[in-house]
Amino acid sequence: MPATAYRAIVERIDVLSYNVRGFRLKLVDPPRMEFEAGQFVILNVPKDGGVAKRAYSIASPPHEPKGLEFCIQHAEGGVASTYLRQLKPGDPVSLNGPHGKFLLRQPIDYDPVFLALGTGVAPFRAMIRHLFHLNVTRDIWLLLGTRYEHAILYDSEFRTLAGLRHNFHYHPTISRPKEWRGDTGHVQQIFQKHITEYSRVEIYICGWLEHVKAVYADLVGLGVPKDKLHYEEW
Repeated sequence: MPATAYRAIVERIDVLSYNVRGFRLKLVDPPRMEFEAGQFVILNVPKDGGVAKRAYSIASPPHEPKGLEFCIQHAEGGVASTYLRQLKPGDPVSLNGPHGKFLLRQPIDYDPVFLALGTGVAPFRAMIRHLFHLNVTRDIWLLLGTRYEHAILYDSEFRTLAGLRHNFHYHPTISRPKEWRGDTGHVQQIFQKHITEYSRVEIYICGWLEHVKAVYADLVGLGVPKDKLHYEEW
């Protein structure tokens, strides 16, 4: 699918954590985007009379083509962060897309295992919702790692989904817990706890570059075949 320029308006802004906001954009012209779960868009950010371009993964599924959702972390002093923080519902934005090849391997004759690091959960949220829209019955795993319990993104949504879908296994883990009562440590450790056989799985990793590299190296060290590992780094 070729990339296209879009005009959109901010439909909703949600507080997802202390430093992450959820943005829902309503597409205006054209009024819908055909994309695949895992792809991203380029947001045009006004800067000094020109435009800075920033890439953001789409956090909503392809069967909702008239609106796009994103989870975006605030970076103090950042050009995009400053621009996004001042947006309000009804404001216009411009973007182009879709872009990217971080896609689910087809056909889905395997158990998808998603290892998400912070806002790296965005494309996996799109993938998971897409898989259930297709009524995929394979086991689907989401191992979501953050430093602090108040930084878990979409936690209530994933817990609700796990209660409704017997084949969805959701395991958040915190590396610097305070009052957290769930799993602690890094996603590599949770992976080792739950995934012990690799022939039936495909493993997807997404997050900040240095974290993705560390997870990838640790999984290879555990004996996971490299052709089973797929990753997106930011």
